[in-house]
Amino acid sequence: MKMSNRQLLVGSLQPLLFCIGMYFVILIFSVFVCSSIYHAIKGDRKSVTTESRTAVVAPGTNQITAAFK
Repeated sequence: MKMSNRQLLVGSLQPLLFCIGMYFVILIFSVFVCSSIYHAIKGDRKSVTTESRTAVVAPGTNQITAAFK
């Protein structure tokens, strides 16, 4: 059975279309991988506020006064 010109054209373009498709898949995948690695290394450098609490016992009384910073 002889192939038509259209079948020959599609058959000859198939490796090229495959390479173009794989290029775009790898490009999108690499953007996600590289951005996740970048964010993992850089980290979130927001300032973290810590709260310290001290308890002061007044001499001679049974009351505890709490001081917050």
